[in-house]
Amino acid sequence: MGNLVDSILFQPPPPSRLKENKIIWLRTALGKRIPAFHIEFPGNGHKGTLPITILYSHANAEDLGCIYPWCKYLSRQLKVNIFAYDYTGYGLATDEGKPSESHCYSDIDAAYDYLRLRLNIPADQIVLYGRSLGSGPSCYLAAETSLANDEDTVGGLILHAPFLSVFRIVLESGCTLIGDQFPNVDYIQHVLTPTLLIHGMADKVVPSHHSKSLYRNLQDQSKTPPLFIDDMGHNNVHLVVRDLFLDHLKDYLDNYVRAKVGKRSSKGKFTRRNSRTSPVRVTAR
Repeated sequence: MGNLVDSILFQPPPPSRLKENKIIWLRTALGKRIPAFHIEFPGNGHKGTLPITILYSHANAEDLGCIYPWCKYLSRQLKVNIFAYDYTGYGLATDEGKPSESHCYSDIDAAYDYLRLRLNIPADQIVLYGRSLGSGPSCYLAAETSLANDEDTVGGLILHAPFLSVFRIVLESGCTLIGDQFPNVDYIQHVLTPTLLIHGMADKVVPSHHSKSLYRNLQDQSKTPPLFIDDMGHNNVHLVVRDLFLDHLKDYLDNYVRAKVGKRSSKGKFTRRNSRTSPVRVTAR
């Protein structure tokens, strides 16, 4: 069942090109070598602003080369650093094997470890951004850091066109069934960081009720005003709604992330996290 679901769920595009000097190579706990890039905004952390780094998990039919221009644009508009990575089996990691849920979790763990251990970025200055498929590893990591005794909670979580779980895109089962993947609805109840949900009301791939249900399952302390855009679909942010989209993101970062940086209690010294070889299952709703 798992292999069949994986073959339908994961649709890597033909690998796109990215300049070699922009690539950072990461080694995951499952032994895979995946590429990443780091876009640094020159003014981030200067002139009274606190440095924020977005850890970006991309959607299904794209890879680092596809998203680089968009991430560079977001970095400039939001005045943040952006660190993005490819999933095992995508882009320049195509020859590392087939993508899977477990690999996606291990991949984001490797990216997060790089930010925390190599770059020494405090957890509360890291915001997880997951778009569509990327909402799965992002929800997982937000819940993991919220529950961990030896790691501070990340500074924020942005979910753009997320789903409740993979099976629920096709069938609302009311619970997490055996074989289901990326059970975001189960993870999100444990998230203890300001969370922004973004969804296009014209989304025909993942209907907007997924985001609305996720919002209802958030703890009250983690809720921030969601953004539901009437004329936006699943795959892009059209020019006609881009200003609205960016303004809402800026308000979220300023009022819910930057305003709280350095004010949370520390849980202790961070050490490299041990990725799990199988997905963690929290109590199903």
